[in-house]
Amino acid sequence: MTQGEAAAQAAGVEAATGKDKAADTTTGPNTATTDHSSSEEQAIDHAKSFEEMVRAEMENAKGMKISELKMKLMAKGVLTSTFCEKSEFVRAYAELVVKESEQQQQPTLSPASAPLSNGSNAASEETDEEDSEAADNDGEEKWPLHVRHRLDKLREMNDEREEMMKAYLAERAKLEAKYQQLFRPLYEKRKDIVLGKMDEEIAKENGSEGTTGEGERGIPQFWVVALSQMPVTCELITEQDVDCLGYLEDITCTDYENGEGFKLEFHFASNDYFENSVLTKSYDVPNFLLADEPILKNVEGCEIQWKPGKCLTFVEVTKQQRGKGKNAGQTRTITKKERTESFFHFFTPPKMPSLESMDEQEATRLEAAFDQDYDVAQAFRSHIVPKAVMWFAGDAMEKEMEAAMEGMEWPPGVTAPPSGEENPECKQS
Repeated sequence: MTQGEAAAQAAGVEAATGKDKAADTTTGPNTATTDHSSSEEQAIDHAKSFEEMVRAEMENAKGMKISELKMKLMAKGVLTSTFCEKSEFVRAYAELVVKESEQQQQPTLSPASAPLSNGSNAASEETDEEDSEAADNDGEEKWPLHVRHRLDKLREMNDEREEMMKAYLAERAKLEAKYQQLFRPLYEKRKDIVLGKMDEEIAKENGSEGTTGEGERGIPQFWVVALSQMPVTCELITEQDVDCLGYLEDITCTDYENGEGFKLEFHFASNDYFENSVLTKSYDVPNFLLADEPILKNVEGCEIQWKPGKCLTFVEVTKQQRGKGKNAGQTRTITKKERTESFFHFFTPPKMPSLESMDEQEATRLEAAFDQDYDVAQAFRSHIVPKAVMWFAGDAMEKEMEAAMEGMEWPPGVTAPPSGEENPECKQS
């Protein structure tokens, strides 16, 4: 081979090598771009699939009570203190169900297939962030641009409505407070009549009729009788409670100025059972003035300062305990407190256990306890406090029975009893 031929061959090899390098340089970025694009498409597909599953779960969860949703979320460690509407609870619960379902379907990685480098972990975190962003934007991605603009306009209008609702709730809270102040003198006069402070005045208005009996003033046992006539509260009162509730002088209810809850106060005369003159129970309810199912943010009771040997909620029981092990054959006397049924448990609201120890069964039990507690509170606020005399005299129950019978569908050939007439089955011989 001549020197010229050798030089030409070397030049050809170098040119070919240059082409290969150029090809490698060109292929690298294109491949990376394609991989990134594919990753984005997968993230968007996953987000769309995730959103579809969440919406399906939301339909299933719409029939659940807020208290049930709240308990289930808290049992899983999801904070709900900022939620004010049922839709927020439904959405959070649906997302939780879908995420748990996805986690159960994902195969567990073996040590050999687990990520080994920080770079791999970073890439995984980046993908998770992209999935999250795609999920957030899923509602936007599937609509054409012109529709998205219209949706933005509708959102602006919805924001305007939310501001109007805030103004409405503020005005309604003021209106509620105004009429509470107007009702207060009536309730104060009712208290005076019950305690006998207006006996003489009422006797004068009726001439010689209606004068008080010997040593009897006011209306004895007024509140305990009223409570015993209301189905929701009568279930809580035991025989042991009756004498103590005889010292109850008044029950008041005060709504919060911001319209997000209320406070009940039970005023007692000096008695043999406890030192307190007032027992209280308060409820924080962010959506209190709305017609939605109530969202209980916080419930606070009070500590009853029982006098020695007069506690109605617990009883001390003395038992003999046999020794074990080294103390076998020996006995010792121990004293335990055992819970007894009593109306006064109402002032100790249900307690929320730690999230680590609460399972779904415990959440269901707590849901029922909070529901019952709030039903009792609403019975006081909406029925007993404003209409105490109706419950004392039995008029309220009669009216409720009449209203129920009016809406009742009677079988063919059966005639409803005339309004105001007792049901024959309820008459006593």
